[in-house]
Amino acid sequence: MGGQRESTTVRLGHVAFRVRDLEASIAWYAAAFGAREAFRANRDDGTPQLVYIELVPGQFIELFPGGRNRPTEPAEPLGYAHTCLLVDDLTATLAHLATLGVTPTAPPRAGRAAQQLAFITDPDGNSLELMAIPPGSPIYRPFADPA
Repeated sequence: MGGQRESTTVRLGHVAFRVRDLEASIAWYAAAFGAREAFRANRDDGTPQLVYIELVPGQFIELFPGGRNRPTEPAEPLGYAHTCLLVDDLTATLAHLATLGVTPTAPPRAGRAAQQLAFITDPDGNSLELMAIPPGSPIYRPFADPA
C-alpha cells in the first residue's frame, strides 16, 4: 500500500450529472462551451439512458436524463463541491456566457495560485468553476492531447 503502480496512467474520464431535460442540457453545453454529443445509449424502449458530451478531445461530461429534485445540502457537507472547467480566457468566456444570460454567482477573482476564477451554474444548478491558469502559476500544465 502507498506505493505507485507500475505502467499505469490515471486520468479523469468524465463527470456525470443527472439532468431534468436532456436535450436542453446538451444544447446549453453546446452553446456555452462548444460541447458536442459524442455518444448516446438508449434503453430497450428507445428512450435515452445516457449521453456523453465532449468539451475537447477526451474530456467528457456524462448526462443522465430523469433528474427531478436537487438534494438538500447540509451545513459543511462532505463530498462533491463543484466541477472545474479550464478556459483560455476567463473574461472572454464570461462575456460569451453573458450573451446566453449566464452570470457568475459571485464576481470573478484571483485564486491563491495566480489563476483567475469564477463560478456559474448550469440549468440544473450544478456548480461549475471556470478557471484560467497563466503559465507562471504553480498549477499550470500545458494541455496535452489525451489521445
